[in-house]
Amino acid sequence: MENALLKLWSMVEESKSARVNDNLQSALTIHQLIEEKNKLDADYDKLVKDVHQLVDFQQDRVVDFSYLQSAVTYQHQCRAELVAGMNAEMAKKDAAAQKLQQKYELLCNLTSAQATVIQNLKLKNMKEKELLSEGRMNLELKNAEFTKFEEKLTQEKLELKLQVADLLKLKENHNEEKQMQEFKITELIKAEEKLKEKIKGIQAILQN
Repeated sequence: MENALLKLWSMVEESKSARVNDNLQSALTIHQLIEEKNKLDADYDKLVKDVHQLVDFQQDRVVDFSYLQSAVTYQHQCRAELVAGMNAEMAKKDAAAQKLQQKYELLCNLTSAQATVIQNLKLKNMKEKELLSEGRMNLELKNAEFTKFEEKLTQEKLELKLQVADLLKLKENHNEEKQMQEFKITELIKAEEKLKEKIKGIQAILQN
């Protein structure tokens, strides 16, 4: 899109440069035509002055004005052709300038339309970025909540491990106490059997 805008801008600048060159060329051509017209006017005025001088100096002579009339007519024709050429050239330059102006306006409209499209794309992109930022923020909040829950779960798991360790220790102590009690019971049973044997021995002695 940026390359297209640069290309359009280059086309607009080229159109402006071409228009300026055409205007300069037209101005130069018109200036030359005006100079030629002024020259013809000067020649015509000089010719009229010469005619008046001839009339003044040759009042008593018969003068053939056919040549002078032809020259004057020729001057009028040259002036008419020059004016017609100038008008045609100016009309041609005006038409070219109008066509160039239309092309320039078309390029400006196209540039404006593309600028509008780019602006809309930028707004859409900004909106998408805002939605993405909002979604990312929500995700970060949920991630923080999950991390907090995970830490809590880890803490509870650690506490449970400690409780299990305490229970295992209590169980181990209980087993040791149970073994001690079983050992004591066994000793008591042995002592009771020995006592019974002694009683039997005493009874046997008493019977004899």
